[in-house]
Amino acid sequence: MAPSPSRPTGTVPGFFTSLKTTLLALLDPWIFMSLSASYLPTTILSLLRQRRFLALLGGPLLSNQFQSAWFGHFWAWAGPQVRSKAELNVVPLLEGRVTNGQIVSKSEAHAAGVGGVVLEIGPGSGMWVSLFSDEKYLKGQVEEDEDDAHGHGEGDDHEGLSASWATIASSEQHQHQQQQQQQQQKQTTKKAIGSRQRITQVYGVEPNYGIHPLLQHNITQAGLSQTYTILPFGIEDIERYAPQIQPESLDCIVSILCLCSIPEPQKNIGILYRYLKPGGRWFVYEHVKCCSDMPGGWFMNAYQAFVNLFWPVCLGGCQLRRDTARYLREAGPWTDVDLAQPPNEQWHQTVPHIYGILTK
Repeated sequence: MAPSPSRPTGTVPGFFTSLKTTLLALLDPWIFMSLSASYLPTTILSLLRQRRFLALLGGPLLSNQFQSAWFGHFWAWAGPQVRSKAELNVVPLLEGRVTNGQIVSKSEAHAAGVGGVVLEIGPGSGMWVSLFSDEKYLKGQVEEDEDDAHGHGEGDDHEGLSASWATIASSEQHQHQQQQQQQQQKQTTKKAIGSRQRITQVYGVEPNYGIHPLLQHNITQAGLSQTYTILPFGIEDIERYAPQIQPESLDCIVSILCLCSIPEPQKNIGILYRYLKPGGRWFVYEHVKCCSDMPGGWFMNAYQAFVNLFWPVCLGGCQLRRDTARYLREAGPWTDVDLAQPPNEQWHQTVPHIYGILTK
């Protein structure tokens, strides 16, 4: 008797595993919104104790003050949870170690990390403020720089002091010094690729006054009281109220999960572009509208649009359907646009992301 053909193993369990993963991904935004809704009673009691009756009268649908208070209570819990997951992506991003949506090693990086004069968009409670602390992130790099200085700079100085004035004045010595300076500059530039740079000043654009005490607390905790300045107004008012920020004066712009809630995103992204220096870098980690080109794109676009009917109410005005990648690309001419969706995000991701660095 001939043996019966063997049944493929793993097909049915594999199908159900895939189905379960997809269903959980589609349910995820509803679970997140329900967690936000659980903070409604706390918000109402807090507003009553503060006698903020006008905010209560509008409720979550009509009152911006109510929505802001509600989101603040929820985010005090949710923010650290979001950070713990996103930090795995954000830290390499600010080091310049992201290419085509993927984290790479320093040797494979194409861009320098964040440094110089930095503008952070929507810092909120200061969830990412500690990443701008030089003390924490540049200790190893500073030690390396000091070793380089002792190994090369001091020897050059002693050689110069012991040389005769005639030798120093000679054109041959002058050429040699120029070559050394050029070589050192190349080494510095090379070292900057894939590394966090020294930060001289950070400006945080945060118009929500209610969250400023917590933001300032986190700034102090990070040791940035002399470096980090809160700008208590929107992007559109930078020109009027922050004259120290001139066009083409910023080395870097950092936007982490914040462009989803700024007003008039296309216009304001264009405004921010003008403040960036030529060669300046914009570090981006944002959630965006679903991509129509991916498998199941038509379904996910429709589903995301449906979820977005409720999402902004529960999440402080956050919008799921923004075409942020296009807004950034069209803000002005870039010398390099390295922006992509992380490859580990699958077609059923209701809140997909873009990730990378744009260089002006």
